[in-house]
Amino acid sequence: MRIIWEWLRRWQLSLFEKVILTNSLLLLAEAVAALWVTSHALEAHHFFIDTAFLVAATLLSIAINALLLRASFRPLFRLLEIIRQVTAGKTDARADPAAADSDSEVGQLAAAFNTMLDRLEDQRRQQSALILQAREEELRRVSRELHDEGSQNLTAILVYCEILLRTLEGLPARAIADETRQQLITGCQQLSELAQRTLDSIRHLSQRLRPPVLDDLGLVAALRWLVEDSRQRFCLPVELTLEEQALWQRLPPSYETALFRIAQEALTNVARHARASRAQLALRLTSDAIHLSIQDDGAGCDPDQRSNGLGLVSMRERAALLGGKLYIEARPGQGTRVEAILPLPATS
Repeated sequence: MRIIWEWLRRWQLSLFEKVILTNSLLLLAEAVAALWVTSHALEAHHFFIDTAFLVAATLLSIAINALLLRASFRPLFRLLEIIRQVTAGKTDARADPAAADSDSEVGQLAAAFNTMLDRLEDQRRQQSALILQAREEELRRVSRELHDEGSQNLTAILVYCEILLRTLEGLPARAIADETRQQLITGCQQLSELAQRTLDSIRHLSQRLRPPVLDDLGLVAALRWLVEDSRQRFCLPVELTLEEQALWQRLPPSYETALFRIAQEALTNVARHARASRAQLALRLTSDAIHLSIQDDGAGCDPDQRSNGLGLVSMRERAALLGGKLYIEARPGQGTRVEAILPLPATS
């Protein structure tokens, strides 16, 4: 038997195929042995009848053996299919232990496989939550430093430019040539304008990294700021629809941050990729969930083609960490709709 298995290994067959082939070879060997015995014990006309009967019985035995083995191996085939799905990136796929006898080896293997996947998923989500939290803290720190240090330095440059301009304009006519005076004044004015534009850019960048309004006034105020920022930055008109209940109910910081980042990423995708003329942003609360949707009238796309994009992955991850899901509906030429649905946070 060991020699047979070593020989089958060279053919790179599946376990099911190896078992079928081995059993078939054994049945054929038994049939040949039986034929040899009957050929010496029976007359010629009885030998042909027995041979036909034996061949038919052998073929029937092989067929029944194959059917029984396939039925026995079916739970293992299903488990292999789940493994392929998980390998392909569908991490929420799980085996069904009820499909096999829970006391059998395959049923125990399926249960152990599900337990392993659940633990890995919990660890991955915990790590993702820590990474996103660290990222938000870093963005908050960078935003604060840009606003405090960068803005202060540029403001000081603006003040010095203004003092220098007044000094140049107040100098007596004989103290410096008119042409030189005018060149210095023009240079100071250009430097002042450049510093002012840089100051405005730093302030806008600081707000986009982590808008203070999100921490101070909450999600609704941050969404209103985001709509105005999209209009100024991308020339994209965005219609904001807020349900009345969403206007006064504050959410936990983790929820507000996740919803704001999802809306920010979705509107950025609309402005950069959708070729849309307008967009709609809506926030509503139901009895058990929070719904955030972003709809545009752009070119649309096949969501499967961009499902692995970093932005979409980040949006899905933020929703999943809070027990929610992200849905994308898109058709070429008919725009795109992105909706995040999060369960309401538990009230203490």
